[in-house]
Amino acid sequence: MPAQLVYITAALIFLDLFPMPDGYHTILTIMAGGTFAWSTYVNSLKKIPLLVLVYALFTILYNPVMEIELNRQLWIFADLAAGTLLLATKDHILH
Repeated sequence: MPAQLVYITAALIFLDLFPMPDGYHTILTIMAGGTFAWSTYVNSLKKIPLLVLVYALFTILYNPVMEIELNRQLWIFADLAAGTLLLATKDHILH
């Protein structure tokens, strides 16, 4: 995965902290869900179980097929954690 996609996904996640138009969350879940799913796969190949678990949890959270309903405060926390995780562990994602 190119580093630019990691940065774009993190930026989209951080933008979700602000009020966004209808449909933005759908685009975000597609992009973030795909990025986290790929990250789960890459880290499973590298045999890093802690990152596999964390990425898998965020893959489920940002799943675009079956969306999880959270209140706004929990989404803010999840967005901060997800964006920070992507930026902090980007070297583990790049294949």
